[in-house]
Amino acid sequence: MTRPDRPLRLVGEAGPVDVAGPTRAALFGAVDTAVGVLTTHLTRWAALPPRWRGIPAGPDTDPATVRRAGAEARELPDPAALAAQAEALREAATQVRRQHVDTAEDLGPLWDTWAGPSADAVQKRVSALARSAHGLVGELGDTADVFEVAAATVAAAVRDLAAGAAAVRPADPVGGLHPAQVDALLAAVGADPSAESRLRAWAADLEERLRVFLAAAARSRAAGREAGARVRERLAAGGGDPLRPSGPRSP
Repeated sequence: MTRPDRPLRLVGEAGPVDVAGPTRAALFGAVDTAVGVLTTHLTRWAALPPRWRGIPAGPDTDPATVRRAGAEARELPDPAALAAQAEALREAATQVRRQHVDTAEDLGPLWDTWAGPSADAVQKRVSALARSAHGLVGELGDTADVFEVAAATVAAAVRDLAAGAAAVRPADPVGGLHPAQVDALLAAVGADPSAESRLRAWAADLEERLRVFLAAAARSRAAGREAGARVRERLAAGGGDPLRPSGPRSP
């Protein structure tokens, strides 16, 4: 009698997932601080004569845009959680494979001595279970791959955003001026000959910090959403989270 056990696909090794980076609390704290610095100065930037600015006023110089970028940072998934889910999926695949192999080994001696209709029926059932196990191992491994890629992508996005927030340099006064000093110079326009050059330098510094932060925020937002979409697409293709217990079947 032909043995019904079917070799199962090996569970792939976990890939090198780099999830190094700031904690979520540290990231959000840095982003909030950067947002505070930029919005505080942008309200004053709007009072500058347009010819003293390096860029025209627009959506990117609106404090609301900066605040929205800060809020959207919280939409980034947790890369460590994604990596942990990938590890759980691979462990589940390993367990399914191990259980199938153990069952096949336990039943192996039967096929040398057992024959007849009952043996054929059991053989068909075991073969069907082998096919199901083979498919499940494949689904779990493929889904783990997607989670690992998502974890690495989001971790890189987190590091990028953290660098963008750090580029605002909250401890370094914008253009060497504190907000109160900017207010004093704005009030002295027309009376203090040095006001124009100092405010121009302040505006240029602010605009550069703003550019770097918003660019990093946009990149991280796009990367996070793309990674999330890939995970949702994979789960939808597989019928949902393979680790989530299913409820009782409807009668």
